[in-house]
Amino acid sequence: MNILLIQIAAYLMVISLIIGSTFGILLILTKRKHRKANRFVGFIVLIMALWQCLVVVNSWGTWDSFQFLYWIPFSNLLAVGPCIYLYTSYRTTQKTPLQWQSVLHFVPLLIEWVLFFGSHSQGTLENYQTYTLLSTRFMMQLMAVTSIGTYSYISIKQLRLFETGENSKETPNNSADLKAITRAILIFASLWGLWLPYALINHFGFNYYMSDYDFYPLYLLIWFYTVWMCVRLFLKAEVVWVEKSRRKNNTKKRISDTLLKQANLLQAQMAKGRYYLNADLTLQSLATELTMNPHALSQTINDALNQRFSDFVNEYRIKAVIEKLNDPQYANITVLGMAYDSGFNSKTTFNRAFKKVTGKTPKEYREQLLNS
Repeated sequence: MNILLIQIAAYLMVISLIIGSTFGILLILTKRKHRKANRFVGFIVLIMALWQCLVVVNSWGTWDSFQFLYWIPFSNLLAVGPCIYLYTSYRTTQKTPLQWQSVLHFVPLLIEWVLFFGSHSQGTLENYQTYTLLSTRFMMQLMAVTSIGTYSYISIKQLRLFETGENSKETPNNSADLKAITRAILIFASLWGLWLPYALINHFGFNYYMSDYDFYPLYLLIWFYTVWMCVRLFLKAEVVWVEKSRRKNNTKKRISDTLLKQANLLQAQMAKGRYYLNADLTLQSLATELTMNPHALSQTINDALNQRFSDFVNEYRIKAVIEKLNDPQYANITVLGMAYDSGFNSKTTFNRAFKKVTGKTPKEYREQLLNS
């Protein structure tokens, strides 16, 4: 491969490494919707970035100058497949899949680390490119590609089951989003599938005489797609988050404006008809009296007045009791008698409602009236 092209490709990788790593860290750390799921995409990008560092180090020949790099496990691709699976698990179940069983998905990565440090401890930098080490590297990459393909298949199947509602109690509303995720995983796995013929030709045809430079086109394609996927996910998630927040606020405003007139009319009818004096009053019976749909009545009370039905009715009953307390005609009637006469059928309910509305107990309120 032309030296100039190699250097250009290496510089492109360095630039994309900075961009990709930045957005990968942002996906992991930024608090936003689907943060727990997105952090696994961030991990994938950082894993791929570390792998690309190995390609850059090889192309620039920095092993001799920085021999400590020899001991860094740049290739952790066996963790990519599990991260894809855990990402889709979060997006479909909305539960925390990071239980102890999930750690088992990363056991092959631990085995790779053991083989890496074991093989390197037996050799030096000079024999890093020995046939044994190259064979081990080929087998590890083959396992990684197989892992990515397997986990991608499982994840796509999981997404499709969830999309059709077969794997959840309700069909998700973001069907287009799930299809985009499915498509991204499929493309990502397919790009890694292209590595297989490259590696097999190098293994059986050239006996490892093909260098990393010959893999550059494929490596660049995989890495650039990974970075693009990460940037797109980060920016799209922010747009969706903002748009949904705006729609939610606008919906609340429309509901309040629409129900405000109904709420004012309801309060006027309640005061005029004195329906609250009925101790057996229910949402259904009041809706019948007002010729309203029970759901519409409940929505008006809950959304426009920000009250529960019982609190709404008891507030009118407390006002009726207070009117009686200030009326000399009821001077000889007990407070509890006034409560029963105003629609209450329980002393406990009355005391609790009275304290909630006035901030005082009925006894304290009456004593205050007598002392004033």
